[in-house]
Amino acid sequence: MGFLACSIFHLFLVLQLQTLFVSSQNIINGSVPVGESLTASESRQFSGSWLSPSGDFAFGFRKIPSNDGFTLSIWFDKIPDKTIVWHAQAINTTTGLVPTGSKVTLTADRGLVLTNPGGQQLWSSSLPPSRSSVSRGLITDAGDFGLFSEDSGVALWSSFANPTDTLLPTQNMEAGRNLSSRLTETSFKKGRFRLSLGTDGDLQLLVLNSKTLAEADVYFSYYQSNTKDPNPGIRLVFNESGYMYVLRRNDSISYIKNEVPVSSRNFYHRAVVHFDGVFAQYYHLKGQGRSGWELAWAVPDNICRASSDLALGIVACGYNSICSLGGKQRPKCECPERFSLMDPSDEYGDCKPDFEMQTCGPENNKTANADVNLYEFIRVDRTNWPTGDYERYVNYDAESCRNACLNDCFCAAVVFGDGVCWKKRFPLIYGHRAPDGNGNGYTLIKFLKSAAVVPITERRGKTRDWLIIAGSVLLGTSAFVNFIILALYRKSKEMKKKSNQVRDIGDLEAIHDMETVERCVKIGIWCIQEDPGMRPNMRHVTQMLEGFTQVHDPPNPTPYNTFSRDKSMYNAQV
Repeated sequence: MGFLACSIFHLFLVLQLQTLFVSSQNIINGSVPVGESLTASESRQFSGSWLSPSGDFAFGFRKIPSNDGFTLSIWFDKIPDKTIVWHAQAINTTTGLVPTGSKVTLTADRGLVLTNPGGQQLWSSSLPPSRSSVSRGLITDAGDFGLFSEDSGVALWSSFANPTDTLLPTQNMEAGRNLSSRLTETSFKKGRFRLSLGTDGDLQLLVLNSKTLAEADVYFSYYQSNTKDPNPGIRLVFNESGYMYVLRRNDSISYIKNEVPVSSRNFYHRAVVHFDGVFAQYYHLKGQGRSGWELAWAVPDNICRASSDLALGIVACGYNSICSLGGKQRPKCECPERFSLMDPSDEYGDCKPDFEMQTCGPENNKTANADVNLYEFIRVDRTNWPTGDYERYVNYDAESCRNACLNDCFCAAVVFGDGVCWKKRFPLIYGHRAPDGNGNGYTLIKFLKSAAVVPITERRGKTRDWLIIAGSVLLGTSAFVNFIILALYRKSKEMKKKSNQVRDIGDLEAIHDMETVERCVKIGIWCIQEDPGMRPNMRHVTQMLEGFTQVHDPPNPTPYNTFSRDKSMYNAQV
């Protein structure tokens, strides 16, 4: 009996071990036969990976901690953080991730095929149209995964030839190709930054329209390597020693950086275009040590100062945000005082004002001292927004600069330094803060004083909505206007009789409602004036309905001449 129990236990153990290694039992020296597959699972027992011969790199599904999904990827497998160096792009999901139960299979006709749990294809390797069938896959100790046919030593497809955001030593990028940043640190969709090698040999970092992310919708270049040469550049090379350079057609080279890298024998190397637009090379001690990735170099030197004279789009930080340089030349973004993130989960996103912005309406025109008592300023030291100016004043002092903005309803902020005053419009772009102790300029951002904001109670909010609807109806159909005004006119007589009683009992809300009705009557008459030049526009109507603009007594419109005998009575009531 004991022998039987022991045998059952051993059988169970063997089955478990077989399950654990089923995904890699046929992988010899990194070679993967057709028909092999991997499944996305939080349990390594059921997920597994395909390892390179040395075990330095792995191919498979990686769980992204802050998102409920996996990425099909290649990563460094012998370091604690398992840094990803390639991932499948153009996956038709919101974040570029796939759910638990997704599966990748190596097939003879399509190469790598990624499907969701329901069997729907999400991605496949882009094989050339005329080719032999795939016979095997191969993951190398350089971190490349390639697909090969039985009769050819040339890869039909490889991860090195289809890079995402990272380059590894021995990996080259041909002219006309590019690296694409991620959308965010944990979203594996393409972001708005590209590293591109032009045929003139100049390596550039480009920023795209952040809304469309279209490859043809490039806004501007914010970094150039200055490696242009009459001899065309044919490829960007990241060699085995960790040097990066542009190779030209005549075999001459131009280094991107002259820094001597650490030994590739003892250190891993990688170069990555980060989601915030920084392109950097790193090195990491091989093995399971927790030394982490160290910065070799990064470009641009200060991404916070990257901007376009055309003032198009954003770079590292969103609209109205302030960029400052953090560790390893990476940007940090923050909203100014009285601003907050439009998307609280995106610290690199746009900042919205938490106050009512000034407008240039009839009651708020561009005249001296129009709003000196309504607005004040937030001072932000050592900060500049270098573009978006619409006026400049020289030989100004701080007070004159402040007043220039205060008395201008178009002015959102002013930047002042060295006697020069620059007026800015919203949104503010390319904002950056100088390091501590550097720079004597500052920015003043104009905002509405809290005391100047009229609180909207629940009742007032409902009344305001009703007034806006009423205004739209009044402007929409004159027949309805005629009916309403006639009814209100007759009703106003009855309300007038009760007004003294209302005031006696102190019903302030009722008094307010009667005043609202009377104001609507006046506005309605203004809206149906026979002379179009006398009719107010919709903006003015809204301001009158909300009580921000005084409603003057209107003249009698033509349709109401029959009521001229009642004019004196009407004027007495309104």
